[in-house]
Amino acid sequence: MKTCALLLSLFIFFACNPKANSGDKIKTDEPERAEALATENPPAKEDPDPTDDIAAEEYLLPSSSMATAAIVKESLQRKFKADIEKNILEKEARKFVQFEYDLNADGTNEILVGLVGPYFCGSGGCTQFVMDHEGKIITTFTVSDYPVVIDKNKTNGWNDLFIRSDGEYRIIKFDGSSYPSNPSLEPALGTIPGDGLPRALDFIHDKYPWFRF
Repeated sequence: MKTCALLLSLFIFFACNPKANSGDKIKTDEPERAEALATENPPAKEDPDPTDDIAAEEYLLPSSSMATAAIVKESLQRKFKADIEKNILEKEARKFVQFEYDLNADGTNEILVGLVGPYFCGSGGCTQFVMDHEGKIITTFTVSDYPVVIDKNKTNGWNDLFIRSDGEYRIIKFDGSSYPSNPSLEPALGTIPGDGLPRALDFIHDKYPWFRF
């Protein structure tokens, strides 16, 4: 009697589960579900500056590339190597903001870099840099205030810049190899640049991450 019951159970099982006898694995939708969840909930963007309370996705886009920051960091470490090793340039002062913009319309962004603190700033302003996309310094600006406004007009194929220096915005034109390093010696604009122009390194009004070098 027990044998009959067992045979009946096996018959019902295979009759109701045809794939169980085919050698095929029973498919599930688990991989599809996992893929759908990953699409709906992508990994969180890494925060370039975890020392503040600004969410990673809220930073100004041209200012927040960690790959670009790594290039700038290496360039600054090379330039200030001696003073870093002598501890003249202390760790707390080694920070910067950046802004990427294609100043010469060649398809690659230049990098505007701003520094702050007593080592880099005085009564006339601060040190700023324009670098190429590999971190090579094109221009070092002294006595420069923030922001740097990028004009639509071009000189020698590069955008003119408006930089505050000595209390006024100055017109900074590319001379064919670099921009003039001391904005205070350049002609005054005589007005405030229009709001429609890109304002680089405006960390007072826009959300910028600070990077360390």
